[in-house]
Amino acid sequence: MDERLHKLLAQHGIGSRRQVEDWIREGRVLVNGAPAEIGQRVRSTDRIVVDGRDVTKRLAGEQATRVILYHKPSGEMLRARVGDDRAGVEARLPSLRSGRWVPVNALGFGEEGLLVLTSDGTLAAAAARAGSSLGVEYRVRVLRPRGTDEWPKMPTEIDVEGEPVTFSSIERLDGAGTNFWFKVAADTPLPRGAIRALFDGVGLKVSRTLLLRWGTVALPRDLPRGRSRELSGPELDVVLGLAGRTRTRASGARKSGSRATARAKRSTGRRSGGR
Repeated sequence: MDERLHKLLAQHGIGSRRQVEDWIREGRVLVNGAPAEIGQRVRSTDRIVVDGRDVTKRLAGEQATRVILYHKPSGEMLRARVGDDRAGVEARLPSLRSGRWVPVNALGFGEEGLLVLTSDGTLAAAAARAGSSLGVEYRVRVLRPRGTDEWPKMPTEIDVEGEPVTFSSIERLDGAGTNFWFKVAADTPLPRGAIRALFDGVGLKVSRTLLLRWGTVALPRDLPRGRSRELSGPELDVVLGLAGRTRTRASGARKSGSRATARAKRSTGRRSGGR
């Protein structure tokens, strides 16, 4: 082993590269008893301590790369914050023997749908960079205009905080009563608030925003809100491929996780509206 310290810690799920770099600057990471430095390379004989915890043995082992899909509810944060009563998604995710789940794509508070997470911080960073050029597809529920049967014409380009945002398609779907659904797609991920800005601009109020597709990764139709499913086989290959990686013997769902995956596949729940 002869790797950069921040990369090694990220690969083993201890934190993202950016987090590890911040910890190093704060003096929270020690190598052989001395504060680590940004860009420092380490060997298998080095003793590495993070926040007083010796992680040397963990770094010496081969880390299984795990990827899950999570159906995020609208009322959850990507990460819980001190002093904030709003729940974070990690409370409902499968437990990891060590490390933490790192989001690959982003969903803000108030948004729901497909969230991709991995136990490998390096994979998350590389896949997120590749994901910046991937298409996305949403289902958006809006309130029907009052006093008229006419729907406003939807623009395919709007301005969000001074930056142009382009949509590849906007299609009105079915609906009943006061609620109607739209399919909204774009060739690249949308900045936060773009969809609401699109509908606000024509006088329509959004009541629900659901991410169904990120690149070629789709939210399973039978995955209820607040539940996750671990990827394996060709499905895992798709996410690994975003980072130019392939499966190793340690990659993919663990045996114990396979049972959970099977249970998730058998589980049924109320399907999300508009899908």
